[in-house]
Amino acid sequence: MTSVSVCAPEDVDSPHVKYADEHVVLERGDTAIGPYLDVEGLTGVCVERDVDYVHPGYGFLSESAPFAKSLLDSGISWVGPSPEVLSLFGDKIRARSLAIESDVPVVRGSGNLVSGDECIAVIEDGIVRLPAIMKAAFGGGGRGMRIVRDKSQVRALFDSCRREAAMAFGRDEVFLEEYWDDTKHLEVQILGDGRGGVVHLFERDCTIQSRHQKVIELAPARDIHPELRERLVGCAVALARGCDYTGAGTVEFLVRGELSDPMNAEFVFMEVNPRVQVEHTVTEEATGVDIVQAQLLIAGGRTLEELGLTQDNIKLRKHSVQARITMMPGRGEVLDKYAEPCGEGVRCDTAGWYTGFRPNKMYDPLVGKLICSADGVTPESFEKARELLLRSLKDFDIRGVANNIDAVERIVTHPEFVANRLNTRFLADNPALLDPSKVPKINNRKVTSNRATVPKSVYSEEKIRFELKPPMTGNILDVKKKAGDKVDVGEVVVVLSAMKIETDMISPVKGIVVEISCKAGEQVSGDTIVAVLEGHEEILDDIASTTDASERGVGEERSVQYSDPSMDVWRSSDEFVPKFNVNDGGMTLPIIRSVPESQLNDVKAQERRKRNLLLKEELSAKLEAVKSGGDERAVALHTERGKMPPRQRIAQIIDPGSAFLEICALAGGNGLYASDGIYDLPSGGVVAGIGIVHGREVMIVANDATVKGGTYFPITVKKHLRAQQIAAENRLPCIYLVDSGGAYLHRQAEVFPDREHFGRIFFNQANMSAAGVPQLAVVLGSCTAGGAYVPAMSDESVIVDKNGTIFLAGPPLVKAATQEVVTAEELGGANVHTSISGVADHFAKDEPSALAKVRQIVGSLPADPQLRSPVPKNGSSFVEEPLYPLSDLLSIVPEDNRIPFDVRQILARVLDGSRFHEFKERFGKSIVCGFGKIHGLPVGIVANNGILFSDSALKAAHFIQLCGQRKVPILFVQNITGFMVTAVSCAPVPKITLIVGGSHGAGNYGMCGRAYDPRFLFTWPNSRISVMGGPQAASVLSTVKNDQMEKQTGKPMSKEEIDAFEKRLLEKYEQEGSPYFATARLWDDGVIQIEDTRKVLGQVLRVVSKDCHPLIDGNTYGVFRT
Repeated sequence: MTSVSVCAPEDVDSPHVKYADEHVVLERGDTAIGPYLDVEGLTGVCVERDVDYVHPGYGFLSESAPFAKSLLDSGISWVGPSPEVLSLFGDKIRARSLAIESDVPVVRGSGNLVSGDECIAVIEDGIVRLPAIMKAAFGGGGRGMRIVRDKSQVRALFDSCRREAAMAFGRDEVFLEEYWDDTKHLEVQILGDGRGGVVHLFERDCTIQSRHQKVIELAPARDIHPELRERLVGCAVALARGCDYTGAGTVEFLVRGELSDPMNAEFVFMEVNPRVQVEHTVTEEATGVDIVQAQLLIAGGRTLEELGLTQDNIKLRKHSVQARITMMPGRGEVLDKYAEPCGEGVRCDTAGWYTGFRPNKMYDPLVGKLICSADGVTPESFEKARELLLRSLKDFDIRGVANNIDAVERIVTHPEFVANRLNTRFLADNPALLDPSKVPKINNRKVTSNRATVPKSVYSEEKIRFELKPPMTGNILDVKKKAGDKVDVGEVVVVLSAMKIETDMISPVKGIVVEISCKAGEQVSGDTIVAVLEGHEEILDDIASTTDASERGVGEERSVQYSDPSMDVWRSSDEFVPKFNVNDGGMTLPIIRSVPESQLNDVKAQERRKRNLLLKEELSAKLEAVKSGGDERAVALHTERGKMPPRQRIAQIIDPGSAFLEICALAGGNGLYASDGIYDLPSGGVVAGIGIVHGREVMIVANDATVKGGTYFPITVKKHLRAQQIAAENRLPCIYLVDSGGAYLHRQAEVFPDREHFGRIFFNQANMSAAGVPQLAVVLGSCTAGGAYVPAMSDESVIVDKNGTIFLAGPPLVKAATQEVVTAEELGGANVHTSISGVADHFAKDEPSALAKVRQIVGSLPADPQLRSPVPKNGSSFVEEPLYPLSDLLSIVPEDNRIPFDVRQILARVLDGSRFHEFKERFGKSIVCGFGKIHGLPVGIVANNGILFSDSALKAAHFIQLCGQRKVPILFVQNITGFMVTAVSCAPVPKITLIVGGSHGAGNYGMCGRAYDPRFLFTWPNSRISVMGGPQAASVLSTVKNDQMEKQTGKPMSKEEIDAFEKRLLEKYEQEGSPYFATARLWDDGVIQIEDTRKVLGQVLRVVSKDCHPLIDGNTYGVFRT
């Protein structure tokens, strides 16, 4: 069959032109879209070129009854429904009437409306209640739709809706329907042969939308109950049979309630799209039916039965996920590079772009559709398809033109998407998923709202001049202001039409319009200045207050909640900022006042900042150094064997885009094994930490074979046990990436025999497994001697072919004992242990396959019944960013830990919204106690604010008891020399400790030091840990020494002798009090950057907040001593 293509003059470079056998350039129209809407002109081309069939595709005239009739009258076949059916479904008002006649549920709606005033009358008369949706009566694809929540919006929205409808479909009729919030958008694919035959190809889930434009589509819908599916497809088929439908079409529904609950879920008909849709491809992959081929064959006279497309023959075979790849607003014009993904399970339907192509931004921004599928229709097959999509997105290489690939990746890795907690407002409520820059600011700080409403607006004193430029190339639709007009923040100045969507260009200042340099109908590029404004920037005045928010009139909803925003703390970047609601109880807490801006910039602050930046750089250098692993020779040998370094292995396991919280990264350093000739043992020879796999926190322990062959030094054992302790306390599944030579024989006495030595690792594995905490192992290299027990004691184990081996005694020992010569592979390779011994459960051909397999195993694990959601039971949790940046602390934290500073300045930069409910504020002032939230999770705070006197100790003890009664985790912010140890040791809730300064003597215990078993303990690079301060210790010990000398010799030490003695002690305390001395010995879980504090605390708080089983049953306490 010969093909003929057409294009507008503006579209001559479009790739579809060169793929057709014949091509016609249409006459130029009033707009770039005009030629595609010219019924007479297009019919003439078809007649002239002796065309037999016209396939309308989607968009433009694809639903035009006049076009279909014009072709049929000219003897040309239309691949689609009859003009009468197109007219019926093209008029959404008539389609509603047919649905009502067919007993298909609909929402309340109006007839055709001719003005904004008539629209208001419909609302005021109660025919349609707010919220409502204004819709173009003709056309589809999400064009010409506006949501109305307030009558004051109606006139402006009506005009905008009509313009967009006319631009997209050539018809500007509009009607009104009631709008359902919190719904899913499901649609049923149908095929009819015009002779009574109608079938459905099941449903698609098109809930993920931006401005009514679908972004992600799934086939079939996840978790849908068969009964609900039967009702949906039954309604769709009934509508099609009622009009003798021909060809492909889609019946769209809104569904409210859980899809898995057919008794409580309700749905309403939206519309029928009487054509093939953009998303038909995802249904093709899920069912195996070629919809476009079926359209053509039906148009040629075949029936569904003749095609073998009876309902019994149509099955769901796969889970398919489709992402629409689109251009985004940006300055790029030409493709510097273009490459599409491919492979098994991957389909890429695109517009035929190529390197060097210049896309025309006057048309639809769709680049193409990426569809990834996995066999089966189960939760596991959906997850496989989702993961394949993520991998394929990385292979979709588009450079030179802004696109949404990163946005799609953010969406499909979002916890709400993974958990299927979605509605059609998901992207509207999470604008930063599409564009991380769309995060409003309060006093130039990011906040968590996409529609920030604040009690009071103030404006900058300085007047600025602002040049208004389009976000992309497009046409000016309307100019709302003229030179000399007053303008307010948020007012529309110019309306742009680009990518078939209207975009309001708004004023960022309160002032006047100096110049308008564009006019309606003019084409503009992204660099064009369309207006010049002058005025004052808005500053949202919400920070310098210590009064309750409720007293300031705060109560407006800034955005809609989602069920678990705390999950966002595991994202690897801060691009995404979750929404919040100021009606949430936590949001009414008082706001902590920051130090004045002048104090952050004075001479003292600059000196402190300089010192803290040096400490920051030192820590960064140390952390970067350990990432390289062992010596260059060992790393080179490791790489030659096709093995990844441990952190790369971990990155392959955790969810894409998620963070990994590494613990004890600097263990084994600081000369710990200098006597062995080893100054640094990078990370103690094992990398450990918490990551997210399938949305679930897990503990990962990975041997580093480049560090002394992955053997276990005493510190390696200690770190492995610490990781297991964290896992056991918080019920985290354990993944062991095993590549180890067993115990370091030179130190066997410190590794092998005692209670907390090597054997304890296997003891812990057995006990965690018995307690229902999964133990998983991946054998990626040698597992010799003690190392062999790790996979052997695991619930499930994976072993890699060739590199992976498990044996208690390797080939050299076998030869020495039995004179047998065997290879490592013959003795304990993957084939042996998966097919003969059964020691390992899963065979993997290479490392990537093994790491993918362990991800799969985690995905199959059932939920832990002993854990709860970290979200508070008394309502949804919301996240509000602090009002001040953590970087301020670099100018606040003193250069000497003996210099006091207000600990509230830390809390103001860590707690949500800088809000803090302080306990006993006027009593025991040297300790600060109270409640706040971090990443939406409640926490009790006990923070040192000077020397701990008895009244402060009593206050803290009472507060700790209160946290125990309320089951609220406690964060200790430690800068201390005093104690209240009984309260701390008996508190039946998880505890987290952060050392921000000195940690000395019994104060270390009283503020929950390592001896008091905090779930996590972190330190800042300025911290000092010792039994007392160096100068105090030197003074005490020199006095004791002087007394001894005087008794022995009859004369005291000279001043020079005392100074020399104290100097040696000061040097010793300086070295041993260093945070790097402490962390090398695992006295903490890591030294963290000041600016990472909120994120790290949020991550560990989320982990501990899931534990609903207190450490001590009831509220039992020992005797308090203060």
